Amino acid sequence: MVSSGVHLPRVQPGSRWTIAAVTRLNVSGAAMPAGVSDEQRIDTRAVVSLSSTRTATGALRGSGQIDSFTVRSSLADATPPLATTGSAPVRPSLLLIDALIDSTTLRVVSRPPLANECDRPEVSAMQLARELLVRIPDGVAQGDQWRDSTVTLVCRNGVPLTVYTTTRSRLEKVSRETLVVTRDISTTLDGTGGTAFRAFTLVGSGTGSQRLEIGAVSGILERLQGASTLTMQVVERIPPGAPRSQQVLQRVELRADRVR
Repeated sequence: MVSSGVHLPRVQPGSRWTIAAVTRLNVSGAAMPAGVSDEQRIDTRAVVSLSSTRTATGALRGSGQIDSFTVRSSLADATPPLATTGSAPVRPSLLLIDALIDSTTLRVVSRPPLANECDRPEVSAMQLARELLVRIPDGVAQGDQWRDSTVTLVCRNGVPLTVYTTTRSRLEKVSRETLVVTRDISTTLDGTGGTAFRAFTLVGSGTGSQRLEIGAVSGILERLQGASTLTMQVVERIPPGAPRSQQVLQRVELRADRVR
């Protein structure tokens, strides 16, 4: 039986999820260093615990922690700004977080805040946790859609980036046990950084889709599966030489499951 409108609880008690992302990078253009493949893979995993409160607009504000975070990467010898981690597993200590999502904001920050977020593995952990935040306004019914637009500042190998994200969500299915929400995500990014002796410019755009299963009574995310593709153009300038250009194709597969 289809509900006439969804009204989720105002309080979402502490819940725990495992979340994993597999990222594949394909590089074309300027040659990679000797011995480094132009196809790379990064495996990122974490356990996220979070409790939150919500408003009638679906905005969530919560706090929790990230632990068991690991990164395994084949980018040990890649040339910046492509490389962010080494090939050995990276395991930051337990990370306390605060989280917020509304129609214009999607943010997870550490508590206390990091003094410098550029190229820190903790930032990758917080990006995983962001995927677990879902905004569902009161009163939406099966087939209804809503839209969120956010701007995020990130940093990669000293290059500050501005990321613009538009998310179009749709309530695909309503049952007594489960809500099924799909999200179509469009992303653009750009940034410039470096020094007068070695400067980088990066632009990119991409799309993604996600399918989320949410408890109809609890409002808690039970399962998430998604995939995205991002194409980036990186230009490196080292005077007096000619600019060197690389194109990076990034494909990400994402999965999260609630831990009972």
